[in-house]
Amino acid sequence: KEAARLGAKTAVLDFVKPSSLGSTWGLGGTCVNVGCIPKKIMHHAALVGGVLQGAKQYGWNDAAVQKLGVQVRDHDWPMLVDAVQGHIRMLNFKYRVDLRKHGVKYVNALGRFRDATTLEVVDGKGARSCMTADQFIVAVGGRPKPLDIPGGDFALTSDDLFSHSALPKHGRILVVGGSYVALECAGLLTGLGFDVTVMYRSILLRGFDQQVADLIREDMQSRGTRFIGEVVPCSIAESDDALEGGKKFKVRWANAKTSG
Repeated sequence: KEAARLGAKTAVLDFVKPSSLGSTWGLGGTCVNVGCIPKKIMHHAALVGGVLQGAKQYGWNDAAVQKLGVQVRDHDWPMLVDAVQGHIRMLNFKYRVDLRKHGVKYVNALGRFRDATTLEVVDGKGARSCMTADQFIVAVGGRPKPLDIPGGDFALTSDDLFSHSALPKHGRILVVGGSYVALECAGLLTGLGFDVTVMYRSILLRGFDQQVADLIREDMQSRGTRFIGEVVPCSIAESDDALEGGKKFKVRWANAKTSG
């Protein structure tokens, strides 16, 4: 928008390859669609649940909480997903209108460099064209790394979680990884009433202060999140056991120090 404001003829290419589970999204990048925005809304929903659980300490008895139309331990995950996705769609539309207002051409297509001034552009239907420019800004963001193990395609990533309405109400969730994204997802899911375990290879929050990382783990454990350290998943397979509202999976894992 700034380039267009200064008089440059400007275009934006924005294309999302579907995740292994088929998730895709609109204009706005990771933050708007599968990052900061949905995560913060769901985190707030978890905080609301925590406030309700502590309501008695502030004089709100069970009858008073029920008058508010809320059951403390009866969170509706599909309803939250619908609300989050509705907010994201509003932002997608807002950003497209904003680009048009500033004279920026929006192209929903994948670009590949043919040379220093030419992009080959392929849209979702496979139609190809070329675009030329004097200057390019490459800001493509990142995607979660899929689990490269048998059955890895069964696993959700953060690209899927915020639009996935089929989480079993009383299911157990295994979060693989010790990054801040993994812990954010584990924390909000625990706060929304799910039974969550975090599995990590070596240390939590690599690259961050480890005293702080230890305090975060202790706080999450006090809120109900479990941790399994120094292990790696080896395979994921569907279980024969029935689960109301979803499927059950078995995860085999091994010691990270001896598994090679």
